[in-house]
Amino acid sequence: MLTPFDKQRRLQTSKDFLELVGDNIDEICDQIVTVDETWVRQYDPESKQESMQCTKKGERPPKKFKVQKSASKLMATIFWDSEGTRGSRTEATWEVIARSAVLQDNASVHTARVSRQALKDTGFSEIDHPLYSPDLAPSDYLLFSNLKKELRGRRFVDDNQMKMAVESHFDCKEKEYFLGGLKALYTRYEKCISLEGDYIEK
Repeated sequence: MLTPFDKQRRLQTSKDFLELVGDNIDEICDQIVTVDETWVRQYDPESKQESMQCTKKGERPPKKFKVQKSASKLMATIFWDSEGTRGSRTEATWEVIARSAVLQDNASVHTARVSRQALKDTGFSEIDHPLYSPDLAPSDYLLFSNLKKELRGRRFVDDNQMKMAVESHFDCKEKEYFLGGLKALYTRYEKCISLEGDYIEK
């Protein structure tokens, strides 16, 4: 549940972003780099809805057994911008991206003093992200939800196969996919304001 303070912070962040953007949404989106992490499992079973099968009238659906997620998992760190993903190695990432603003969530690894200093030293400015706001984080509402949907139900034999599946998922996406995800920030912030800071998806 969002507290009144959380809602106020979300409201202010939304207003600040819209003020920053003005009429230049395309230009601003070309300057944003965003980064986030997510767990990828060797096996993540499909949801009930995803594994549903059509049956004829009066026919009983096949019996299904409950399947557990695998314990083996990898942390995928994705850097991306309006052009697409930029890999997960920090050194390489900063070399290939010449942008001016970083948007990331409030995970401790992002807010640590050393992380913030590294961003300043490389000439990046930060776009504020309010706490408890996955609905305002492009990686959460676009990249990771679609990635996990595609990987669910597939079994991977090792870490290498998992990495290849993640890379393949992003490699086949067009530039418009990533640009559209960043542009959606504008309408999401507008909706957040209209809802007085409440979640835009419930």
